[in-house]
Amino acid sequence: MNATEAVNATVITVRIARDGKRYPADRVLPPEQRQQAHALAHGLVHRDKLSIRQAQRELLEVHAIRRSVGSIFSDLHRYQCSRCAE
Repeated sequence: MNATEAVNATVITVRIARDGKRYPADRVLPPEQRQQAHALAHGLVHRDKLSIRQAQRELLEVHAIRRSVGSIFSDLHRYQCSRCAE
């Protein structure tokens, strides 16, 4: 690989907690990004028929949104699209 080739990478700023584990530094999403994350997670699981783990990986790799499995699970129960409301 030479210096002119593009590299597909996602940079996530982390902080090291008291337990020694690394957690995302910006834990709270602004309301517009939170709504986008709800809609994306809902679409990936319901429309694209992905599992929650696959949706988590897709959100991180494609959309650069890091969400826990529990967050995605609660997003699915809170957010309802117009097709699901029918």
